[in-house]
Amino acid sequence: MKKRSVYSKIFSMAGSLVLAAALTAGCGSKDTTQSSDGAADTGQKEQVQEIKVGYVNLLAAAPAVIAKEKNLLDKQGLKAEFFSFANGPDLYKALSSGKLDVAYAGMPAAVNWGSRGAEFKIIAKVDDGKNGVLTKDSSGIQQPADLKGKKIGNLVKGSGVDYLIRAVLLPEGQLSDQDVTLVQMETANMETAITNGTIDAAVAGEPFLTFAELRGLKVVKELPDPAFVVLGSNTFLKDHADAAKKFIQGHIASIDDLNQNVQEDAEVLAKAFNVPEIKGSDKTYTPGEVMAQALKRNTFSYQFTDEDLKYYQEIADNSYTIKSLENQLDVSSIIDTTWVK
Repeated sequence: MKKRSVYSKIFSMAGSLVLAAALTAGCGSKDTTQSSDGAADTGQKEQVQEIKVGYVNLLAAAPAVIAKEKNLLDKQGLKAEFFSFANGPDLYKALSSGKLDVAYAGMPAAVNWGSRGAEFKIIAKVDDGKNGVLTKDSSGIQQPADLKGKKIGNLVKGSGVDYLIRAVLLPEGQLSDQDVTLVQMETANMETAITNGTIDAAVAGEPFLTFAELRGLKVVKELPDPAFVVLGSNTFLKDHADAAKKFIQGHIASIDDLNQNVQEDAEVLAKAFNVPEIKGSDKTYTPGEVMAQALKRNTFSYQFTDEDLKYYQEIADNSYTIKSLENQLDVSSIIDTTWVK
């Protein structure tokens, strides 16, 4: 199971505030050259290219966070702006409307939008990882069949978590979504909702899985993270291929960094995710230790394998079965593997 132009900054102050608040504002990338006095040049100066990058706020998108915090895209000659999203569907709306150039997100939302004709291509792999079913020790939930009649924390329909619940977890317990109550909420709120009894269980990804686990909740079942990938808008890939190639080099550099500097990057990610010190049953974990533990469930890679491509098609087929897709999808129609070859 398997598992990534300077704009003249003439925004008004009000427009800038809206951009920051919405996390999804912006427009398509373009290339310009800039002279030392700020005027447009005729090509004498080196081009600076701007790129807008979106990512879902989960550890699976760690390469985007590392690229942001270590300026790895800037080192490729790009001026990058990063925007964080709570879930894949919201990110895809921004990408599809031209407010992002590239995005880090999960395959379930990708096949959902791809089946509706969204103008993007999957251009790189990001990771393989694990999500988990969280609950209290006292819940009596030990296996998927025990979820019957229970309230389960879920993200929006069409998200990776929704896919795992309705296409993987419930069928394994010979259940459907009619046998449980799915409660929509953000991942960051799931732990508290379980603790106070608002829900009985939830499916969460990292780093939230480790946060809850260290604070006393239990993971009764691990599930395959439904594949994080990098997407590029068709307009960006066609009109700014040079910037896209530079982005890919930055993406590769970020993944190499994560694989070679695990402890250092755990500290960087802990700060970026505002990870707290956590008092566990055996010891008090520093933010860096918490993140290092969360990283153990993720493996980062940028190249596709044949097994990856088969898994992506399985996600599309299962999504159609559970009616997340109105039309069946051949995932090869939304994937371009040449960018990472």
